[in-house]
Amino acid sequence: MESPRRKKQLVQKTITVPGNLQRGCDDFNAGKFYESHEHFEEIWQYERGPARDAYKGLIQIAAGFVHLSRGKFPGAERLLRTALGYLGPYRPTGAIGFDIESVCRETEGVYRRLVAGGPRGVVDMDLARRPTFSFEPGALRAHAIRDQTWGFDGDGNAMAMEITIAE
Repeated sequence: MESPRRKKQLVQKTITVPGNLQRGCDDFNAGKFYESHEHFEEIWQYERGPARDAYKGLIQIAAGFVHLSRGKFPGAERLLRTALGYLGPYRPTGAIGFDIESVCRETEGVYRRLVAGGPRGVVDMDLARRPTFSFEPGALRAHAIRDQTWGFDGDGNAMAMEITIAE
């Protein structure tokens, strides 16, 4: 007999944007793609300014790698392609402390290999050949001031933010 699914509950949580970004980067770089996506999504759900699409692009790269790790070509192809679209406007100047140009170049390489291999080649994709996620704290602060990013004061200092998530 299967155990019943536990109902998700809404819980309050305190985060900082730099803390969640670091956890998202660490998890992505360790191959924990779903967890990475969750950390970025906790910020994205509250961001309403210009940085929103940068978060969305990172979320979609992480989700694309979830699909790659499961051998799912259609989802991986779509998510990596749309991630590049979301991140494109940030390539010249970066966003949320990330060198978006570098992330996009590395993701384009993965995308080219994926498309070249097609649906049958997805199982042979080397997941170690992926972008490296990292951000530079000084750039994050400058971008937070420039974009009036959620979770920062007007001087670019990170604030502790209460959020509600389903667990």
